[in-house]
Amino acid sequence: MNDDRYVEYGAATGIAFVILTIIGFAIVIPTPPDLDAPAQEWSSYFLSHHGAVRAGLVIIAASTFFLIWFLGTLTSILRIAAGSPRLPSIALVGGVLGIAALSIGFATEAVAAYRPQGVSPELTRALEDIFVLSGVAAIPGFTALFAATAIVILRTGAFPAWLGWLLVVAAVVQPLTFGALFTKSGAFAGDGALGLFIPFGVSMVAIFALSALLTAWARDAAKAGNPSLTDRIRGAVTGAAEGAAAGAREGRPS
Repeated sequence: MNDDRYVEYGAATGIAFVILTIIGFAIVIPTPPDLDAPAQEWSSYFLSHHGAVRAGLVIIAASTFFLIWFLGTLTSILRIAAGSPRLPSIALVGGVLGIAALSIGFATEAVAAYRPQGVSPELTRALEDIFVLSGVAAIPGFTALFAATAIVILRTGAFPAWLGWLLVVAAVVQPLTFGALFTKSGAFAGDGALGLFIPFGVSMVAIFALSALLTAWARDAAKAGNPSLTDRIRGAVTGAAEGAAAGAREGRPS
């Protein structure tokens, strides 16, 4: 089997992550109460939907496996493009830290759904608050992941520029989640448009686009017998560097 086939599988794990995450959060787990809802309402939610919440968390846990695999593949490709491990290492560490922070939140959500009938409403809501605020702890990690990846793409020219700018936007909107620390309702709350949906949505779009592009490149190389994805990235970097050098020479006064 062509080695690019393995690269294709690794690159496609980003798509699997996005699909499973959306299924887990948006389809399987029922819509929760507002964050500022009374504690009793949160208790009733977990009493009524604990099975669906557990099922959704299992799907999200599976999606996290694919994200870890995608991070490893992405880091390898970024090292080829960047020619040094510094920025790719920052992207990898950022992604791992972001996953670790969110995993703490997933664990507390699982605790809330595990034995809801034996937990006080106040504790149930506190567990939900930890779940929501784990997204705040993940901000530095995911900002570093998107920013470092964007810098490699924009510096090297190995990938389309639009993808780099999409990742810049993903990095810029991550800090909006800090609003969840200061309000429990409104746009900046942990269930609001700016506090949750925009950072989450842009992140999903960015990872899906990056994964889809790398998967398509690897598939084309494997089917057509063209140079490998590694060679293609190296060629793109070399071509961009030669083009920049030529442009500099043309602009130099004779």
